[in-house]
Amino acid sequence: MSAGLPMRLSIGPYRVIDLVGAGGMGTVYRVAHRATGQIAAAKLLNAGAMGSTALERFRNEARIHQTLAHPCIASMHEFLEVDGVPCLVMEYVDGETLEEHLRQRGPLALRESLRIFGALSDAVGYMHQRGIVHRDLKTNNVKLSSQGVVKLLDFGIATAAGSPRLTGTGNVVGTLMCLSPEQLRTGRAEPRSDIWALGILFYEMLTGRAPFEGEAPGLLTERILNGSYLPPSEVRPELPREVDRIVARCLRVRPEDRYATAEALLTELRTLQTGGAQGGSAWRPPQLLIRSSGELATAFARQWRLMASVGAAAVALLFFAWSVWPSPTPPPHDPPRPLEVVRDTPTQPGEGSGLAEVPGLTSSVTPSVTHRVTPGLAPRDPMADPDAMSRRRVIIRVLEGPTDIYINGVRVGVTPYTLDAPIGAEMSIVLKRIGCDDFARTLRVEEGMSEFVESLRHCRVP
Repeated sequence: MSAGLPMRLSIGPYRVIDLVGAGGMGTVYRVAHRATGQIAAAKLLNAGAMGSTALERFRNEARIHQTLAHPCIASMHEFLEVDGVPCLVMEYVDGETLEEHLRQRGPLALRESLRIFGALSDAVGYMHQRGIVHRDLKTNNVKLSSQGVVKLLDFGIATAAGSPRLTGTGNVVGTLMCLSPEQLRTGRAEPRSDIWALGILFYEMLTGRAPFEGEAPGLLTERILNGSYLPPSEVRPELPREVDRIVARCLRVRPEDRYATAEALLTELRTLQTGGAQGGSAWRPPQLLIRSSGELATAFARQWRLMASVGAAAVALLFFAWSVWPSPTPPPHDPPRPLEVVRDTPTQPGEGSGLAEVPGLTSSVTPSVTHRVTPGLAPRDPMADPDAMSRRRVIIRVLEGPTDIYINGVRVGVTPYTLDAPIGAEMSIVLKRIGCDDFARTLRVEEGMSEFVESLRHCRVP
């Protein structure tokens, strides 16, 4: 037993084996269940942190943690109160933290970085699908077991729908070097704040150091707010440039410029794993890149549109040459027939959802064609329809549940809502839900965007 272990030999039905670690909020022990022998980790709230806020935060951690079941998230066994002290019993993960590994061995190989980063991104995507934001993703909260399994730990400041508000307005919680710009400015975290923290983790695995560093907190904060850092390939020249693009997309200063979801990040990461991880420029199917929502896909899309434009110009030149070439005179008994113009029958207003229904936005097609998309339909195939390359199909979601959505002042439906719009289009969006304050913002459709996820403010219990 460690020398610093207090005189505690048991915790409820568990026998204490040794001390794992201690912090300002809690102390963690390795324990064994007396009846089953199961090894676990027991986290007790420290006596000095038994104030109402700390106690409620500890219980909130237990409420959130017990809902999670993912192979890359340490599982929770039970919640106890021992002599009036709350205790969270969870899976014990042997091995070392990612922070310890990097400090002792330096940066990881690219293949290992991609493996760990992919596991963490999958776990974060799983949480986000359940409305949970971790808010404290960092190397000390990631453990690598002796078998190489990646485990995400510590949900002490995580939030979920229905979590009590435990942080005052403008107050910031978390580790400074991992905080996103919006957390520094407002103290508020959203799913894309976790995407930022994932970018920090990936950078540290690749280079062995944090992207934002500064001896003074003020200097560190300034660099984070400006997004000022060296790309990974400038720290380790042997790294492929694709990792620079993935890190850069995670560490965009504006949340809306980052990956829309952890799933979108995983799509691009898997593309890199199938080609770039071997250090070569392996060929990748065009359909995979087009369906990807990251930088690699948009670069290919731009090249595809350029080739399509050149091809269209060549076809136009051939058509012009054909049209001016003398043609044989038709026989007298077979006069040319007049050209018939067939127009599409306009659809009835109010059907489906899409850009054509929203006042103030115009479609990129000719006036004789009504362009629309209906929720539930698969997106158009970009290889068969070149116009689809300049449009995005964006799903608008609200974490609190179904919410009325107004676009440019007109109610168009209820979230989740599918919008089909040209890249670069801007529109005014208002979200209205009973019991919550109305939320308004301007949405700009960007390349790579597939989802727009928002959380309403000041929701009150009905």
